[in-house]
Amino acid sequence: MKTNPPNDEPVQIRLLAYFVPNRDKVPPSVKFLNKVLGRSGFPFVLIPRCDHRLHMMSIEQASNIHHLVDRILATDVPGEFVELGCYGGSSAALISGLIEQQGAHRELHVYDRFDIEFGKQQNIREVFRNTIHAAGVPMPIIHEGDFLQTVPMQLPEVIAFAHVDCGTGGSAEEHAQLITHCLEGLYPRLAQGAVLLLMDYHRAGSTLDGYGELPGVQVACDAFFLDKPEHIQLLYGGPYSHAFVRKR
Repeated sequence: MKTNPPNDEPVQIRLLAYFVPNRDKVPPSVKFLNKVLGRSGFPFVLIPRCDHRLHMMSIEQASNIHHLVDRILATDVPGEFVELGCYGGSSAALISGLIEQQGAHRELHVYDRFDIEFGKQQNIREVFRNTIHAAGVPMPIIHEGDFLQTVPMQLPEVIAFAHVDCGTGGSAEEHAQLITHCLEGLYPRLAQGAVLLLMDYHRAGSTLDGYGELPGVQVACDAFFLDKPEHIQLLYGGPYSHAFVRKR
């Protein structure tokens, strides 16, 4: 698919509430304490705490998504864009904004049950729609329902980019089974050069920082790609973990 010449203007979307707190913006009292601790030789710095129930994506992850999506569009990898597990819409808004910025005629399909709530969030589908509207980007095509019913039946025939973020709060075994089901539906539809982004993929001892509380992701992904030509590549996500595969 052809795209219009890229726009050099930055993507202006208002998503700061969904990112991990800005580690550069701390109260003056904390800055003073950091300065005192630094002068005393203390080897650590106090930063805002990350609440994994509230902040769905780190700045580092957003930057990775930006670069991956930009390359997909710049190299004309065919297919549509997919996100399995969109929750409040932070990453979907980012992806939608990037597609619009490049003038690409691509569809963004998002899939979620919209019935799992973290922290104080309620009415998640409405939260999702409000996030997209507030960001000022095109509304994705929404597929509401259990992944076992919507995947692969409602997936596009050809996929250029897929973001898998379908943690459901179940056991590691249940999570691994769900991830495997999603991978089995996505993989045959990925175009050559397509990117499969794996949220929460964490490899202990190799992933820097990150969040390794969802081991089912690694279990499912490692087993699925064991006999595939692609290799899972780790990404630095700050306080979160993720990795990607590029389809050969």
